[in-house]
Amino acid sequence: MVWLARIGVALAGVFSLTMGLMAFAAPVQLGETLGIGALSPLGLNALRADLGAFFLASALAALLALFAGRAHWLWGAAALYGLAVIGRIFGVVADGAPDGIVLPIVIELVVVGLFAFGARTLGRG
Repeated sequence: MVWLARIGVALAGVFSLTMGLMAFAAPVQLGETLGIGALSPLGLNALRADLGAFFLASALAALLALFAGRAHWLWGAAALYGLAVIGRIFGVVADGAPDGIVLPIVIELVVVGLFAFGARTLGRG
């Protein structure tokens, strides 16, 4: 089980790292991928900073869990993604379901599951 948890955390961490680096290096493309856009230089800065922080904090948690024995950090990363799911579901209830909403919800739920499984499993050792 420990190796499954490590693989799952590594996959979720690599996903988070990739998205975080994309937020810093190519925020316009990341925004387009996620269906949001920068309407001003401040918006571009927000894409870079806010999305970068979200994803890179999750990647850092995965890194610390895998290499520094800090599995409890994964609970924070799971909470970030879990709150994103709650926000998406709230958006669907408040505004209706936009095209393509299922995929990000599924991805976020899988990442929550991987980080929670990793926190429980790796935290025992």
